[in-house]
Amino acid sequence: MPAVVPRLRPLVRPPAPCSTPSSTPCPAPGSTPGAAVSRRAVFGGAAALALPWLAGCSAEASPRRDVATLAGAIASEQDLVASYEAARAADASLARRIDPVLAHHREHLAVLRRHYVPGSGKRAHEGGAIPSPKAIPLPPGGERIIAALRKAEERAALARREDAGRCRPGLAQLMASIGACESGHAAAVRPPAPRDAPRSDARALQTALAAEHAAVYGYGMLGARLRGGLQQAAKDAWNAHRAQRDRLSAILSVPPVAAAPAYRLPVRVASARSAAQLAAALEDGLVPAYVGLAGASSPDLRYLAADSAQVATARSARWRSAVGDPAPRAAFPGLPSEALSPRPKPGE
Repeated sequence: MPAVVPRLRPLVRPPAPCSTPSSTPCPAPGSTPGAAVSRRAVFGGAAALALPWLAGCSAEASPRRDVATLAGAIASEQDLVASYEAARAADASLARRIDPVLAHHREHLAVLRRHYVPGSGKRAHEGGAIPSPKAIPLPPGGERIIAALRKAEERAALARREDAGRCRPGLAQLMASIGACESGHAAAVRPPAPRDAPRSDARALQTALAAEHAAVYGYGMLGARLRGGLQQAAKDAWNAHRAQRDRLSAILSVPPVAAAPAYRLPVRVASARSAAQLAAALEDGLVPAYVGLAGASSPDLRYLAADSAQVATARSARWRSAVGDPAPRAAFPGLPSEALSPRPKPGE
């Protein structure tokens, strides 16, 4: 699997107050990575901008309660594969744009099938039969076909976000990663309805918060190199990351992890192009943190994590498109390679 863009690393440990370019007070230092979580969260990831499309966990064998979720995800991926194949047949000129995305969906389908372990004997009905693939209706004209496929991707991403909140933690990470990939294809995502967060895994939540601190810092460094619409997009993203930082901090019932005074940026900002590339790298660096959070024991945190991974991937796609860079090649962004295959249960 292609390497994931590394997250920003602090230049020093964060004993000092953070220096995020924000008027919002920074979290206090001295957090505990394994801290508990409160129920005071108001979720609601920031919606990604309307974007051009396609510029170019330790998983275990599924328990019975997840079979129906897997069956639905498999049916969804089958339909997407059928839709892209139909689009390719309808307009051969779209092949260059469609083929990389079609390859992703075939990978998704193969991995989901590996996790699908339906019942047998008296339990053979569990999960229901997976229907035959069905392509979406395609309008005439290449750009209208692309628009229809974009809508199908958005619907699929929303479904995987719901799946992540519904299934157990290990499988939720896979659903979150697939949904993030689909959100990148659509280059947009709808914000979720607000949900309350019960107490849950704080270590992964602290990791996500640390990644948001880094994103706030990075966006504060690149804005001066941009002009016009791109500068406004950077400002909007910076404010969205500040809001997400505060949202994650509010979930914790103890002092949250503090920001470092400075971070080592993965891209040196010397022009508008490199500023946009840094913005894409910042968003890419958030995805592994949120896919990791999708393994939390709380369904609401898994839902939040899946949504946030989708938002970050959609933003990354927007920045890449703005400077003509190719879309990310990863079919499973942020997902460890060992999570691609189910781990058999004892005795299997």
